[in-house]
Amino acid sequence: MSRMYSYFYTIFIRNNKSYSFLLTFLVCLVIVVLPHIDINGYPQPTVTSKFIVFSYACIVLLGLSAASLITSKQSNISLSKLDMALFILVVYITINRYLLQTTYGFSIRYMELLGLSVLYILIRSFNKKNIYWLLLLVIISGIIQAVYGNLQLLGYCPSNHSGFKLTGSFFNPGPYAGFLAAVFPIALGVYLFKESIVEYITNNTEGEHFLFNYITKYVFEYVPLSGIISIVLVLPAAQSRASWLAVLLSSMVLLELKYGIIKRLFLKLNIIKKTIIVICTLIIISVSLFGIYHFKKGSSDGRLFIWKVSTEIIEDKPAFGVGFDRFKAHYMNYQANHFVEREETQDALVADNSYYAFNEFVQFIVENGVVGFVLLIVTLYFIFKIASIKKYKNLSFIIKIGLLAIGVFSCFSYPMEILPTKLILVILLAIMATLDSHKVNILQVQKKSRLLALKTFLTAGILIVITISIKYINSLDKSFKSWELALNSYQYGDYEGALKVYETAYPKFKNNGEFLMNYGKALSIYKQDKKAVQVLKEAKKHLNTTIIETALGDAYKSLEQYKKSEKAYKHAADMIPARFYPLYLLAKLYESSGEKEKAITMAKIILNKEVKIPSTAIKEMKEEMKNIIKGL
Repeated sequence: MSRMYSYFYTIFIRNNKSYSFLLTFLVCLVIVVLPHIDINGYPQPTVTSKFIVFSYACIVLLGLSAASLITSKQSNISLSKLDMALFILVVYITINRYLLQTTYGFSIRYMELLGLSVLYILIRSFNKKNIYWLLLLVIISGIIQAVYGNLQLLGYCPSNHSGFKLTGSFFNPGPYAGFLAAVFPIALGVYLFKESIVEYITNNTEGEHFLFNYITKYVFEYVPLSGIISIVLVLPAAQSRASWLAVLLSSMVLLELKYGIIKRLFLKLNIIKKTIIVICTLIIISVSLFGIYHFKKGSSDGRLFIWKVSTEIIEDKPAFGVGFDRFKAHYMNYQANHFVEREETQDALVADNSYYAFNEFVQFIVENGVVGFVLLIVTLYFIFKIASIKKYKNLSFIIKIGLLAIGVFSCFSYPMEILPTKLILVILLAIMATLDSHKVNILQVQKKSRLLALKTFLTAGILIVITISIKYINSLDKSFKSWELALNSYQYGDYEGALKVYETAYPKFKNNGEFLMNYGKALSIYKQDKKAVQVLKEAKKHLNTTIIETALGDAYKSLEQYKKSEKAYKHAADMIPARFYPLYLLAKLYESSGEKEKAITMAKIILNKEVKIPSTAIKEMKEEMKNIIKGL
């Protein structure tokens, strides 16, 4: 036991100073704990509470990094090409968002990007000896989520969504499955290459530490194995085809890298047999993809339609896009225009309110343009071209296949909206850059006076950032809680109380489309229609949905501005032509404004309209339409 203590003392205290130890410990804590944060009292708690906790953690990490910087003796900075490519990409996103675009709104995603950048820098400073332990912590985090998901399926833990039994600590099964799909190749890779990993760790331990070596051997065998088994048991129940593809593809590549079965087989076969195998494999893959497509055909068609409409945004804004995290501000307007130009097609049956493109690469081009996409391609090129020394070869495989799994999932979902998945991505990228054997030394300070001046400058900058961040996050935390309190008051019918609370949170969220949508809807319900119009028009700059348009139509109707009300209802109907409610509101508008012919025409349209999903509400609307025809 004394030898074990001596080892940890050598690694964490004597070599790295106490501040570096605390820094490493807190980063490890964030990796393990963050995915499971789900604190009530916030709007969308599975997203917002994770963001708030992560923000506070980043502030603490910055404080510790400042203390560590002061005591550090390091006088040079070396960067890989990946470091520089990622830095340029983040700078471009920032410039594009704030300088090249005419409008930008409140964005949790952008603040997460800044926090993750801080985390990336800190992980880059880690000793290579700690890299494998970071991967082990990611696997442990995945095991906790997999166990939690199984408990939800068995009914022991509540779900976060009324429509699904399985969500983990996320808001629906999609992000949950995506997180597990990101963890799985890491678990499988560590398990497959456990011998070389254990050998590296034990060989880099100073002195003989039999107990430590023994524990290391079993930890790196059974923890990854537990991760593989637990994820395999729960992932099918999530019914996420994107996660299945990510896990299947990454598993095949890892198994081939380990055992080389296909390579050895092809060496023994002649060209005819090789051709037959390739053709059969392509047929199997095609049939499998066809089956996956038809497993949830409506969902598949919906995503294809979103991609089609997204190309129209790209055509209009090719160079710089619409700005980071601005997809949701523009997409629904383009969807409405799409249906106006083409009338109601089969696509109308799969259209819905969409906040994401369900393809991160498509959404990236929409938001950041072709310029941003070129920078992204360059970054991806550097990731897969990084050369590491021989002893890190297997680790490099694991990291690249982990990134591949996230990339595959990104083609069909929205992992860049999910903080825990982005956390894994940043860990993998930081490790990949650390393994680069061709780093460039960009700064080397020899004189102690210059080194002291540099440390003073950097420390002062960090302290200023910390001071500003603490004040801002504290204020943001309170405002989020006020927003949730207002939502609860609204649900209970206390509209006056809700509006008072919304008013207090308004200064912080005046550029947040979702907040303005909730606030404007409450104002409309409480008949403060002039203010509702003002708030909802502001909301449309940052987010647009049928909810905003119908609420705006209601407010205009109460103000007897019937033409504007008609325009808003029509826009809502054009956004999702399969919906009955906007058409119903139009019919009621025509009835109350005395436009009898329009009311009858709209009533007939509703009565003859194909029902996508039967419901009591649709039956009641149709009955009202019959009464309108009879009454007029």
